[in-house]
Amino acid sequence: MNARKQSRVCGPPARLFLGFGVAYVSVSFAALAEPTSADKSLATQLFKEGRSLVDQGKYTEGCRKLEESQRLDPGGGTLLNLALCHEKEGRSATAWTEFVEALGIARKDDRPQRAEIAQQHIEALEPTLSRLTVHVPPASDLADLEIKRDGTSIRRAAWGTAMPIDPGEHVVEAFALGKLPWKQTVTVGGKAESKTITVPVLEHAPVAPTPPASTAAGQMPQTFVEVRRPINPAAWVAYGMGAAGLGVGSYFGIRAMSDQRTADDNCPLDRCQSQAGSSANANAIKSANIATVGFSVGVLGIGLGTFLLLSRGTTTVPSTASTSKWIAPRAMAFDVTAQQLSVSGAW
Repeated sequence: MNARKQSRVCGPPARLFLGFGVAYVSVSFAALAEPTSADKSLATQLFKEGRSLVDQGKYTEGCRKLEESQRLDPGGGTLLNLALCHEKEGRSATAWTEFVEALGIARKDDRPQRAEIAQQHIEALEPTLSRLTVHVPPASDLADLEIKRDGTSIRRAAWGTAMPIDPGEHVVEAFALGKLPWKQTVTVGGKAESKTITVPVLEHAPVAPTPPASTAAGQMPQTFVEVRRPINPAAWVAYGMGAAGLGVGSYFGIRAMSDQRTADDNCPLDRCQSQAGSSANANAIKSANIATVGFSVGVLGIGLGTFLLLSRGTTTVPSTASTSKWIAPRAMAFDVTAQQLSVSGAW
């Protein structure tokens, strides 16, 4: 670090720091999805135990081990072994789906032996798959109708489609605001059996009962309504910090490029012969550092704000309930100097 400060070379350093600001943010987010070394070690151990259990004919225990191994450290080989295990466990639709995915990965990785195994099992399983169709007549369709199968939502595009399904018992449910929920259990066989469930017209939910005669005079009957939760003020705070960070990063990024051009003009062949060139180069490096911090804060703030905004759901509250009050910051200030960026606020 001291050597760079004493150097008379003025061109490359500022460009290096400014480029690092963008690369840092991209790499930081990509690293979040990468398994850690601990995850990989555990995944390897689980894979070995899972294979051993499958060899012993203990398919249920073995599949659970392989599932966790694949979750911790996804891989084409683990996925292929998991599909083979699910096939032996009797979960034909799940195995078929995994074989299809494993085939694509094997072709991408140029693993012909894995691709051949996956293709053989796909062709053998497909004619035996059982299927379930969820039919929604026009009279039963509602704008906010939600249908779930075994707790997982079925999107509208899949309504009326014969979906491959594992043999066994399955639960289909339907929900809508102001309606009584509906549920039906269906058992699907294991050899190319097809079944259809029709969602009926949902019944209206009962109105809240009238208070008894002994209710105190002037007390109103209480009813409940479902409302969307208010936006967490922290989302707006995060957005504000993100916008400020991006603004600071953009401002100092432009300053860094401007100072860099001045340094280049005064430093032919990257050798500074004047105080103006050396000073411009030092300012470019400082501005690039602040731009890096500003862009990082900006991206993280916008990401956090978006997450908080999208994560709010609905809740049931009394119709007479007042709007919830939230504590929010009254003021926020940003202090930018050549060496640091600070944020302060009053609550």
